[in-house]
Amino acid sequence: MLLLSNGGLISDERMTKGKILVVDDEENIRGSLLNVLSDEGYDVSLAGDGEEALRMVRSVAPDLVLLDIWIPGIDGIQTLEILKNFSSETEVIMMSGHGAIDTAVKATKLGAFDFIEKPFSLDSILKTISSALSYRREKKPGGEEFDHDILIDNWFAGLSLPIKETRASIKTTSTRDDPVLISGASGLGKEIAARLIHKKSVKRDYPFVKIACRLLDEESFDSALFSGARENKNGAAGGGDESGFEKAGEGAIFFDRIDKLSLKLQRRLLKALTSGVVKLHGKLEKLEFKSRIFASCGEIEDNGSRKRGLAKGLREYFVTSTLRIEPLSSRRQDIPELTRKFTRDFSFKYDKSIETVDSNFIKALKRSSLPGQTQELYNIIELAVLACEGDTLTGEHIIIAGQGRMMNDVRMIKPDNQPAPGQKAVTARGKKKNFQPQRTIGASVVLCGEGLHSGLKTGLILSPLPPGSGIVFWDIGSGRRLPAIFENIRSTEYATTLSDGEVTIKTVEHIMSALHSYQITNLLVKIGDEAPVMDGSAIDFCQIIENGGVKEQGDIIEQIVIDRRISVGDPQGGPYLSVEPSDEFSIHYYLDYPSPIGKQEHRYVYESGAHYKETIAPARTFGFLRDIKTLEEAGLAIGGKLSNVILIDSEKVINTPLRFPNEPARHKILDLIGDLYLLGRPIKGRFTARKSGHTQNAELVVKIKENLKNQKREKNRYAIGR
Repeated sequence: MLLLSNGGLISDERMTKGKILVVDDEENIRGSLLNVLSDEGYDVSLAGDGEEALRMVRSVAPDLVLLDIWIPGIDGIQTLEILKNFSSETEVIMMSGHGAIDTAVKATKLGAFDFIEKPFSLDSILKTISSALSYRREKKPGGEEFDHDILIDNWFAGLSLPIKETRASIKTTSTRDDPVLISGASGLGKEIAARLIHKKSVKRDYPFVKIACRLLDEESFDSALFSGARENKNGAAGGGDESGFEKAGEGAIFFDRIDKLSLKLQRRLLKALTSGVVKLHGKLEKLEFKSRIFASCGEIEDNGSRKRGLAKGLREYFVTSTLRIEPLSSRRQDIPELTRKFTRDFSFKYDKSIETVDSNFIKALKRSSLPGQTQELYNIIELAVLACEGDTLTGEHIIIAGQGRMMNDVRMIKPDNQPAPGQKAVTARGKKKNFQPQRTIGASVVLCGEGLHSGLKTGLILSPLPPGSGIVFWDIGSGRRLPAIFENIRSTEYATTLSDGEVTIKTVEHIMSALHSYQITNLLVKIGDEAPVMDGSAIDFCQIIENGGVKEQGDIIEQIVIDRRISVGDPQGGPYLSVEPSDEFSIHYYLDYPSPIGKQEHRYVYESGAHYKETIAPARTFGFLRDIKTLEEAGLAIGGKLSNVILIDSEKVINTPLRFPNEPARHKILDLIGDLYLLGRPIKGRFTARKSGHTQNAELVVKIKENLKNQKREKNRYAIGR
């Protein structure tokens, strides 16, 4: 008897090895593992991202999770951390074709059983799965599949009259032994109510057995309720699982969504329930059961006269004890109390020191539709607590928890003593043409590759952030954040590296260049310690931005407008870079390298992300064969391949046709566009560059930032003078 991913029970004697949940965003990998593991006798469920995986762990209670690191939204490391905190007995095997040693160590410390790299052989993954399940059985023999106690203590907190009546009904019903029917929308906690009644009753020390009715057909119905351990001719127990009635004994049986049974099966069940005895297949005698019966169903009909989908006899069977849980939408006054209770519990569980929940956090929750009811509220608060590093939950933590789903709810909350974002945007647009909408992406997206300088397999996940957040890198190994701002520039020798002393992210210029060109102003970039180099260009970064979709957020941001000439370097012959006022963003780059590159130039005028993708993004990183030894001695270019760099000797390009005759000059423009975005805003100015690189780019960024401060001081002095 096994639980399917959609909640149904099936009977299949082949599927006795255990339940496995496969979590991977690649459909072909999910499909392959489903086929292989099913053939091996496992009951397999599938999930495409972290949020779906966490929901299914709660509903399916798998023995083992195969979890890919690079999944959209909540990444694999975060999913692992949350999963192990509420379901510590579930074994987890991390998978990645783009992992690193430090990430594997991090995963192991968080409780992963093992870390395997793709592509993996069939033998290796089956052996690892077998070892993990053996370890689980040895660690917790005969233990419960899922610890439901963590869910129920504060689930029905609140001050509304409906929830007070629910608590009173639970208390009263726990003192009796009659059948109980609990109705309400999905996600309100019907099973939790049944478990809470059982927990408070005199039967609390006896088993609580759940039967998922959603997909029970006649065969699986018999297997779930009447299978029985078969007896051989000598009277000894043979093969087969115990039936639900045998497992419950004098405890309780909970028929989840009993209204999903066909009317024929409802009548068969009613006959057994009213008689108090069942004839089990393989048993010589009937079983007299003493279990208390609980059941759940969907919403009550509008007139309250009956429960949708229930046979008349079953409605009458439960007539003495019925309990309806009101939807959260009709008792929003309960949200603050539920939030405080859940926050306190999760803060204690995860060893956090959260003391307060700010008003914007509560407002956003109360404004949200919360389609998942109390379960969704519970999940959001759990993730928000895990994301919080201080003592207060804020609207930002809701965004992280909801991965952009609640973004509009948070954005439209008016902070204390501040104008609403929409008002400010309208006023600003009316005054100046140098304002533009803030933008993020519409959905989380994933890109995997390899670091050019580290040689390690890596990747990144792009996720939406609310207005005013900026571009933020999130180190997937440590969970620490690193804003993409010029103050965090640490190295520009061969690429642009960001660091705050604890987290270091290398080779960020290509992804920053694409974000600048698509005018993405708010984004969370989950990443390893180096951005993937891909083919040495920014084409793949453009593509994943387009896959996620560019989303305007309503709030506005002011462009940086250059008001005077600013320059760095030697204008007479050495590396040189300057900018001067202009109504557009343009770069004119002059390259003067030894043969075979020689002298070349390119002028780029910004038009759109699509124009950038066509004219600049395809230009690849280039390097000279004579420099390879120096780079290797410095511990760089370990990941350099013929496919991700233009390699040049003393006479020619030796490994690839050029995409443009002046491809090296265009790539220099690509790098400059990326480095300039460490100013945090789009920019208007005419840039001129001669033989410059990352070092000069960073020096000019610093000078532009200083000039902006001077502009602000002058503006303030003028305002005071008036």
